[in-house]
Amino acid sequence: MRGFFTFILFFLFFLIFPLAIFSYAVNSILSPGYIKEKLAESKIYTTAADSIPQLIKSSEDVEAQMTDKTEADFKEFLKKEVTADYLQKKTESLVDSTFDWLSGKTESTPTLDLSDLNGKLTTFAKEKGSPLPEDFIEPAPLKFEPTKDNLKIRQIFQIIQKVPIFLAAASGVILLLIFLLAKSWKSKLRKLSLAFFIPVILGVGPAAALLFLGQVAIGMVADSLKQSELEPLSESVKNLLSAVAADLIRALLTILGLLLLAAVIFFVVSFFVGNKPKEPEKPTIDLAGNQPV
Repeated sequence: MRGFFTFILFFLFFLIFPLAIFSYAVNSILSPGYIKEKLAESKIYTTAADSIPQLIKSSEDVEAQMTDKTEADFKEFLKKEVTADYLQKKTESLVDSTFDWLSGKTESTPTLDLSDLNGKLTTFAKEKGSPLPEDFIEPAPLKFEPTKDNLKIRQIFQIIQKVPIFLAAASGVILLLIFLLAKSWKSKLRKLSLAFFIPVILGVGPAAALLFLGQVAIGMVADSLKQSELEPLSESVKNLLSAVAADLIRALLTILGLLLLAAVIFFVVSFFVGNKPKEPEKPTIDLAGNQPV
């Protein structure tokens, strides 16, 4: 009966523990600090600031009101005001507000406020003597309006945040039961070794598949950007996604490596515990009661 319960516990552990590892690795990259760091490292702000003057396209009505001088002045304004530092400040504020809303820290929905450019644009246009159309930059902030689908995403995000803790706790309880069901210390250590070794074997394949699929997806995204008006951003976006994928794989491999090390240690230590000392041989006595010399 003890063996049957141990088998069931091992089955549950091998089902839950790999999910705990993967969910922990995913949560390690789902944080505002990490995303802001990777965005800065990718140099995407500099690339975007250099590209925006060429990417901006007005509507046909606005375009009809623009002269060559007006267009040149507008591009000069963008180069002056929409810098890499400006884009980084606005993006990081949006990232923080988005994660605060997703995690339930606030009910204020994410907002991208570019209205400060409106006043600067008006002043700049007057200085240049070439008035710009009023609808080039919307004065109102771009506010995220929650829908039913978005609220579901918020709920899913909050569940994902709690999943690693729940799965880790469940795995810990199961592992403790496996440990307690084993009779000797040698058996306990070898069961711990097995519990840590099998997830390593089960995790290597999915990690390799994730790496391959990630590279394919990143390549597809980069190629699609190259064929669009966002072509200047394609290399920065590719570097950003590649860095995130590499960090995710690195986190998984680090955890698997630590598990393998723990499995080896428990297995080696099991050879040195629970061994009964050899008892000294008792002298034999023959039928006559004589003890041999």
